[in-house]
Amino acid sequence: MFHDFIFHGRDAMALVQNRLLWFIQASFVGMGVLVLRLCWVSIALRSKAKIALEYSMERRVLLDAQGKVLAHSLPSFALAANPKKIMNVKEAVQELHSVLPFISKKELHRRLTSKKPFVWICRQLSPKMRLKILALGIEGLELFKTQKRVYPYENLFSHVLGAVDIDQQGISGIEKGCNDIILDQKHKKTAIYLSVDTRMQYVLRKEILACMKAFQARGGNGILANIHTGEILAMVSLPDFNSNLKSKEHCEYTLNRNTSGVYEFGSILKIHNLALFLEEKRGTLESIFDATHPLAIGRFLVKDFKGKCRPMTVKEGFLYSSNIVNGKMAIESGEEAQKLFFSKLSFFHPIKLELSEYALPIIPKNWSKARSITAGYGYGFSITPLHIVQSLQILLNQGMRVPLTLLKRHNKAIALPSVLKSPEISKTLWQIMEMAVNTGQAQKVKTSYCRVGAKTGTANILVNGRYKEHQNLTSCVAVFPVPSPCYVLLITIDRPKGNASTHYYHTAGWIAAPVVRSIIEKISGFLGIIDNTGEKEKK
Repeated sequence: MFHDFIFHGRDAMALVQNRLLWFIQASFVGMGVLVLRLCWVSIALRSKAKIALEYSMERRVLLDAQGKVLAHSLPSFALAANPKKIMNVKEAVQELHSVLPFISKKELHRRLTSKKPFVWICRQLSPKMRLKILALGIEGLELFKTQKRVYPYENLFSHVLGAVDIDQQGISGIEKGCNDIILDQKHKKTAIYLSVDTRMQYVLRKEILACMKAFQARGGNGILANIHTGEILAMVSLPDFNSNLKSKEHCEYTLNRNTSGVYEFGSILKIHNLALFLEEKRGTLESIFDATHPLAIGRFLVKDFKGKCRPMTVKEGFLYSSNIVNGKMAIESGEEAQKLFFSKLSFFHPIKLELSEYALPIIPKNWSKARSITAGYGYGFSITPLHIVQSLQILLNQGMRVPLTLLKRHNKAIALPSVLKSPEISKTLWQIMEMAVNTGQAQKVKTSYCRVGAKTGTANILVNGRYKEHQNLTSCVAVFPVPSPCYVLLITIDRPKGNASTHYYHTAGWIAAPVVRSIIEKISGFLGIIDNTGEKEKK
């Protein structure tokens, strides 16, 4: 009996200990749940406070180089609700719909019956609407102070400025690329000056758009930049979009062709091929290459468009845009020297501006002799229009690279060391480009307003692995005013169709060159170009 009593006493004690242990564990679990709940509420409140704080942050004003407002923020309000505090949902829906008729009653009912403790009703309200909401006196509604971004010029600077989302955060263009700077509250009263000029931007857009309509082109783009400061004075990409509208437009409309589009530019690259030939001292402008017969690359033949079928000098090969002559010049220079030279001109790396969008160049892994020949006349690798402008800024500025920018440079930009062995190459390039305007294939660029140097380029577009002869990318690049070029202008028209005015030709000399001439004539006064001797007041 005594042993049984001891045995049962031990069982009772173990049972008490187990129950006590279970109670302690349950208490810890309960306290843990309570702590987690308090943390969640605290985080939710902080998130809500953070949202309200972000909505009160003001984006800085963006101005063009002349001080015209390109983007600014207006006071606005955001309406939210706590559905759990709405006493009479049906009545609240009726009253809110009377103030916000653009939101359906069905949608309002869905939001006000949500199980969430915080839902948005309308993200942007005018001050007048805010007063009407307050007058309703509906418990559970909350108003936050916010901003509405406005772009006075709508489409004109759409690819430069970009846009913001409903939370007033940049989603494209300068708005995204410089989002932190634009939201800098320490300098919120200080405007940000861009390098672009509204007057020149308008001229570029108008002329490119008119050309696209006349020749039923798929798209067009243009860049005007200062060679010495690197400032981009105008940058247009068409089709474009209205930055004020938040609708999801077709991706082709939001593509910035200047920074995100990669293309084979054809004969434009003959400028670079000539610079390489002179850089490597493989000859002079009077060196002769036989262009009587096509140049063979394996089973393919390099031919000239309306070729002279005779020996030609390097100068003639440039003026008449001979693929054969330029291919043989590339052979003389050598593929390794060509690859190194193109690398110095930034062809193998992305050109980044203050925008969020940029594209990587498409460069073949194997830079063979055949690739070198085709690269000599602008085929076989794809780059952006920005690469063309940056490379010409280098070549025409005695080899000194000044990074391109969309922000106004209040101080003189510091140029990087020259990449050219002989700075005299710059002079030779603008001289022969002026010859191309006077006697070569860029004669439609010639104007009495100032002396201009130019080069046209017509490149067949690669479709499904084959080049289409009747689908061209037509480009024209000009430097002006010579003899001391200060500006470079590149215009590109995508897949135009010839008409009676061009005798149904759809090459760059007929399509892009006249656009360049018209633009130069219209902006020469803005740039301070005085007369046809090339005298000017530098911007």
